[in-house]
Amino acid sequence: MEVPPIREIVTLPHPCLTKKAETIADTVSGLQEAIDVIRHLENALHPHVPAAGLAAPQIGISKQVFIFSWNRTSEPEAVINPSFEAVNDDMTQSWEGCFSTPLAMAQIPRYQMILATYTNRQGDRVTYRLSGFAARAFQHEYDHLTGTMTVHRKDAVIRHFKTQEERQKFLAEIKKGDQADYRQPEKIGG
Repeated sequence: MEVPPIREIVTLPHPCLTKKAETIADTVSGLQEAIDVIRHLENALHPHVPAAGLAAPQIGISKQVFIFSWNRTSEPEAVINPSFEAVNDDMTQSWEGCFSTPLAMAQIPRYQMILATYTNRQGDRVTYRLSGFAARAFQHEYDHLTGTMTVHRKDAVIRHFKTQEERQKFLAEIKKGDQADYRQPEKIGG
């Protein structure tokens, strides 16, 4: 299989980041298009692993596709045309980094537990119960598909950094705390 060239991760104010991404067609050719996007996402994310995920708009592709890891180290799950619903009203708040805002982080309230439904890379429509970090990572990547950036959310607390090193030091501390919130996704049905 030919490896696609690595696409650059785009940053604000790139227009792809602030518009709603297009749905992938529910066809054989649509799935192939999604698989091509997934390969680009995996290649773009690889130099940054361990990482939570990356969405197609972050590499300049306006399609409803992202990859995410429930623990920053497992093989990323491919997500096509996703939706989610909160299991209850329980919220959690934590700092989130984003490759598309390299000198800022945002503290965002997120649902603690969600039911996430999407098409996987095999073309199957699946539903998972996600909680903790997995739920937060999924919601973060989903926001990218709606054109919502963490730093633009009205409910976000934003922290700016002068250097990438300063941000990385802060993020390293956040990642240590996140480990207590790693919970493996639970498949619903099938």
